[in-house]
Amino acid sequence: MDGLGYTKAVLISYGPILAVLPVRLWFFHRSDALLSEATPSLQRVFRQPWLAFAADLTAWTAAGIVMVFIYYVFFIPYASTGIKVLAACLAFGMFSGMLGYLSVERRIVNQLKGQKTFSLPSGKLLTVSKKIFVLIVTVVGMMALSILLMVLLDVYYLIGQDLSRPDIYWGIFKEIAFALFVLLGISLVIVRRYAANLTEILDAQLAAMDEISRGNLEKQVPILSSDEFARVAEKTNQMMVGLQERDFCRSSFDQYVSPEISRKILNDAIAPSGEMVDVTILFCDMRNFTGFAEQRSPHSVVELMNRYFTEMEGVISKHGGVVLQFIGDEIEAVFGAPESDDRHPDHAVSAACAMRAALRSLNAERRGRGEPEIRHGIGIHSGHVLAGNVGSSKRKTYSMLGDTVNLASRLQDLNKKLETEILISGETRKRLIESNARLKPMGRHAVKGKIETVDVFAVD
Repeated sequence: MDGLGYTKAVLISYGPILAVLPVRLWFFHRSDALLSEATPSLQRVFRQPWLAFAADLTAWTAAGIVMVFIYYVFFIPYASTGIKVLAACLAFGMFSGMLGYLSVERRIVNQLKGQKTFSLPSGKLLTVSKKIFVLIVTVVGMMALSILLMVLLDVYYLIGQDLSRPDIYWGIFKEIAFALFVLLGISLVIVRRYAANLTEILDAQLAAMDEISRGNLEKQVPILSSDEFARVAEKTNQMMVGLQERDFCRSSFDQYVSPEISRKILNDAIAPSGEMVDVTILFCDMRNFTGFAEQRSPHSVVELMNRYFTEMEGVISKHGGVVLQFIGDEIEAVFGAPESDDRHPDHAVSAACAMRAALRSLNAERRGRGEPEIRHGIGIHSGHVLAGNVGSSKRKTYSMLGDTVNLASRLQDLNKKLETEILISGETRKRLIESNARLKPMGRHAVKGKIETVDVFAVD
């Protein structure tokens, strides 16, 4: 090979690569620096794949143009070779640009998977259909340019050849077949990488949705692209904010209303006009609370009340009861509603005994700290009540109304006179089925609001 031919071969083989390599290295460094930021701009991030495609295609095209100029100036007899090199550079530019696009896109997906991104940046979405269109145009364009290049080379080769020789055509056929095979392989590589990126995006978003479906409302669906999948992720994240707010409202609601009642209210399962239900009502009131509160700071009083109410409500709930309300230092609870319970009298008496045991444990702690003990009285009565939402048009509360409620409250107050801790009515005693509580007859007593006296039993 003469010096001119050698120089020509070197230029064809290494010239475009040497021209493109600095551009690729510069862009890789720039893109890597952006993705390494703690909170990169999504608008800039999602432009990186297209910038990579444009950088590669531009660099290869520029390299091809430079080659045309070099061949035209220095290798005039081979000027046509420069045109062929330009066509080859365009084909390689499309292939390299698409691979660069897919490579940067994959790095973006891996980088953003672990970040919380709530919404898409402003601007138009690049739909998946448009991406596929660009992919097809790139692949078809690359193949068309490559085939055009081969046709030019073959036509140039056939000039001056003996066209009657069969081996010439066989050689051209093998060359074209090999080129098509290579082009098909390159196209499959591009399609496979695109599919892999798409699968990675879907898998990451489905994994997040799977966590959400298991109750993790803090999880966000990652926004990993600027297409329809990103829009779905954005809308899902907005929905999650609404679910978190609803969950917060419900948990806050449960702190003011028992979970059983809140479920019934939220499910609209309470009759507008109320309903008559058979229940057992329990009232519990702390003794000498006014004098106790006057001797202590408001903070210590609130702290004690919260501890006391927490202990008592836990016991009531454990025995199937529901706290309707806290009235000052008093607890009103119901057994048998809002969920029906055939043995609500037994459960109410068992709860009262457990409340007494819980108070003893609490007092033991207070004695250990040198603090005075607290006492309470409990009244229990069974019967029918009107249960429903009671109040104004703007504010309602789930309440129990009727003589049963009033009598339970009166029995609680009667503990002071009889110097007892737990009193139940004769009606409740008659309904007991499996209670092991020891009952002590206290006779018949007059209570406020009742004309007839009431049979009363103390729970020892």
